Amino acid sequence: MRTHSIPGLGKPASVIGLGTMIFHPDTQARDFSLLDAFVDGGGTYVDTAEVYGAVEEHGYSEMVIGDWLAANPARRESIILASKGLIPGYCAPIHPGGAKINPESIHKAIDGSLQRLKTDYLDIWMFHRDEPGHPVGPLVDALDEEVRASRLKAYGASNWTTSRIQEAIDYARANGKAAMMSSSPNFSLARANEPFWPDTVVTDEQDRAWFAANDFLLVAWSALGRGYFAKADPDDQSDADLVRVFYSDANFERKRRAEAFAATKGLSMFEVALGYVVNQDFPVVALNGAETPEQIANSARAGDLRLERAERDWLDLTSDTKPF
Repeated sequence: MRTHSIPGLGKPASVIGLGTMIFHPDTQARDFSLLDAFVDGGGTYVDTAEVYGAVEEHGYSEMVIGDWLAANPARRESIILASKGLIPGYCAPIHPGGAKINPESIHKAIDGSLQRLKTDYLDIWMFHRDEPGHPVGPLVDALDEEVRASRLKAYGASNWTTSRIQEAIDYARANGKAAMMSSSPNFSLARANEPFWPDTVVTDEQDRAWFAANDFLLVAWSALGRGYFAKADPDDQSDADLVRVFYSDANFERKRRAEAFAATKGLSMFEVALGYVVNQDFPVVALNGAETPEQIANSARAGDLRLERAERDWLDLTSDTKPF
């Protein structure tokens, strides 16, 4: 699988990342097999969060990954272990009264993730949400402390706007602090009409220009449109959220083009849609969950797909010139 070299990490980041939202101690055998298949297939980027787990807000996903690492200690140095924390008001079992975004909570969140993951450092830790009214300076200062203490190699933000990320980077550079090096918004061939969840960020054209200009890592969640490419049908309105967020004439045309392109390449539509995400003018890790090792293998094939600009432009409707 293709990889990116990300400053500060010292190990390659696979262009496909394993999403672990469904992990739970009761499905540990299945989840271990998914982790093994992912790493054996060349995957290195394992994504989790304190809120993740088949029952959310208890840290179950992190616990399963921690048990896997304890059973397979040699795996630790071969993966980029990325976790997220602090959705304001969430995770009361972990943060009594609900999480907050402030320096004290940052340190406590990292304490908890390290304990559950049974590791002494994270390759990346990200804010899971933002509180735009909170000044960035104290947050950057707290994370700089964590990097200097070697509990983090790097940090980033999920669902922060590019302007807010730039503000944090500018503060870090002006004050000699470790700077943000990754962002995790929604990004997919299927363009969202609106955010799937409140307080989340959908990548637009202006954002893409910013990522390209800064050669900045984008870790794409819902890279396959939360099931859009598997389930979307103009005659099926049963999934209200899918209809609300992804149903549009443009997206149905993108899906049709992905199907047609896949047929010429001997690939599945899903591989083409996922391959589109990782073939950008900036580094992208596309997060994709799986329930079977076979699905892991399909994702890995998408990670090897290379698309020329003309192919990408046709797939996302930038151009109507058919590239095949």
